[in-house]
Amino acid sequence: MKNDLELDRVVKRFGDFTAVHGVSVSIPQGEFFSFLGPSGCGKTTILRMISGFIDPSEGEIRLAGRNLAGIGPNKRPTALIFQNLALFPLMSVADNISYGLRVRGASREERRRKADEMLELVALEGYADKRIDELSGGQKQRIAIARALAVEPAVLLLDEPLSALDLKLRQHMRAELRALQRRTGVTFIYITHDQGEALAMSDRVAVMSQGRIEQMANSTDIYNNPETAFVASFVGENNMFSGKVRMTADGFGVIDTPLGTMRASNPRGLTVGADALLFVRPERVRLAGAGETTAHGDNGGRNVIESEVIDEVFEGLAVNIFMKNPKGRPIAISVTNDGAVPVLHPGERQRASFAAEHAILLPAGRLAERGSEKT
Repeated sequence: MKNDLELDRVVKRFGDFTAVHGVSVSIPQGEFFSFLGPSGCGKTTILRMISGFIDPSEGEIRLAGRNLAGIGPNKRPTALIFQNLALFPLMSVADNISYGLRVRGASREERRRKADEMLELVALEGYADKRIDELSGGQKQRIAIARALAVEPAVLLLDEPLSALDLKLRQHMRAELRALQRRTGVTFIYITHDQGEALAMSDRVAVMSQGRIEQMANSTDIYNNPETAFVASFVGENNMFSGKVRMTADGFGVIDTPLGTMRASNPRGLTVGADALLFVRPERVRLAGAGETTAHGDNGGRNVIESEVIDEVFEGLAVNIFMKNPKGRPIAISVTNDGAVPVLHPGERQRASFAAEHAILLPAGRLAERGSEKT
C-alpha cells in the first residue's frame, strides 16, 4: 500500500453544524491532489484533520493502512504549509529550514547539511545565511516548502499557500510547485479556491460544496465533463440555459427553453419531462454564419440564438464578446485573437451559435454563487 492516504467516510461536526459530510477519498503515494471549492465548503477542515490538528467526528483517516486517530500533528508523517507561511523572522534561512530537525534533536552538522540540500532543491543555493526579510515573496514561498520537506514527510499539506502573491508570481509558483512535487515524489495535498491553480497543477481534483465532494476527477474531466450544476457553474465560465427535456436519442437531449429548443449531449441520461440546465463554455460559442439556422434533427445541427451585442473586450490572446438575447439572458463568447476578429459595437444585432456536442445537459440543481472565489 506504500504511503497511500485514505479518508473513509469522514465526518466533522462543530456543535450542531456539520462541516464535512461523509467524505471518502483514496490518494495514492506521489499524487498531486487538490481540494477545490469556495470558502466554507469544508476543504480546510479536511486538511486540518489529515494534519492532526482536529479529530474526525466519524470515520477514519489512514496512511499506509494505519489509522491516524490519536496521533498528534508532531508525530504524524505529514507537514503543513500555512497560508501565511509562518516563517521565523529572527532566524536565518538555514535555521528556518532546519527548525523541524532541531526539534527532533538533529545535530548542528546534520541540520546545516539538510538545509543546504533543501536550498539546492528549491534553487536558492547561497541563501542559507540571509534573513527572511531579505527575501522576495516567491523566495519566502520556496523556503516554506523547503522547511516542510526537510523533515521528509510522506504527505505535504498546502493550505492556499499562493493566495498572498501577485498574479504573475502565482502563475510562476504553480509551475515551481508542480516541478518540485515531481522531483521529490512526495504526495502533495493542496487546498485552494483558485480553479486555475487546481486545474494547472493537480493529477486529480475534488470539487467541494457544503462539506461534500461534488466531483472527483482529473482536470480535463472536471472542466470538460462536469457532473453537477455546481461544478459546471463553479469551474470556469459557462453559459447556462434552463428548460425541460422534450426528447432524447443517441446520447443527446432536446430541451424547451424560453429561447426555443436547444440540443446538447445528455451524459446523465435525463429523461423526458425532467428539469434540466444546458451549459456551454464561451470558447465553444461563435458568431453564426450567414444563413445558419437552428436544426435539431437526428443528425445534429447547431443551436442559434438571436442576440444583441453588449460589449467586446480585447485581452490580447482572446477577444471576449458579451451579448444578450431578447429575453435579457447574457451570452458570452470567447474567441482566440487570430487578427481577424470583427469589431462589434453595443446594440449591434448578431447571432450566437454552438454545436450540440459542445454543450452538456445536467439535472437542475444548486449553482455556485456568482463571483464565489472563482479566481
